[in-house]
Amino acid sequence: METSRRDLLGLAIGGLGALGVVGVLYPIVKTLAPSAASLAGALVEVDISSIPEGQIRTVSWKGKPVFIVRLPQGFQWSGKPKEEKNSKLLQGQGIFALVAVCTHLGCVPLWKPQGEAEFNYPVFHCPCHGGFYSPWGDVIAGPPPRSLHLPPQAIKDGKLVIGEAGFIKELT
Repeated sequence: METSRRDLLGLAIGGLGALGVVGVLYPIVKTLAPSAASLAGALVEVDISSIPEGQIRTVSWKGKPVFIVRLPQGFQWSGKPKEEKNSKLLQGQGIFALVAVCTHLGCVPLWKPQGEAEFNYPVFHCPCHGGFYSPWGDVIAGPPPRSLHLPPQAIKDGKLVIGEAGFIKELT
């Protein structure tokens, strides 16, 4: 079977069309891919021995502020949240991470240790619209519709690793 000039032109035009499609789609796919900075921040390790009991530390993970909370040993909380989603997921963990973005309007809540808030226990308070969260990030009062998000996290070798599946497997 002999290839005609028409077949050759058809193959050439088809090849140029395919090359054009790749040339258009490549920049679009590259734009949608995570940036190198985002991938570099995908795992954050925090030395938990340097965080005093009853205090928090703020770190950045994937461009978001994250609270590392260390509750005192034997901590008993006397409040009643609107929902107990995070406290059930954390199941008694004494140290954990919460994405520090209010679920109402995206503000960063403030940590209020016991005695500093109008409650008789430590809370996160979002001063913009008066939202309050439990130490586990569950909504206590105010307008926030949901608990603070829990990033995937695990404790390894005395460090809390944010971004690695462990006792919280996926972003809630």
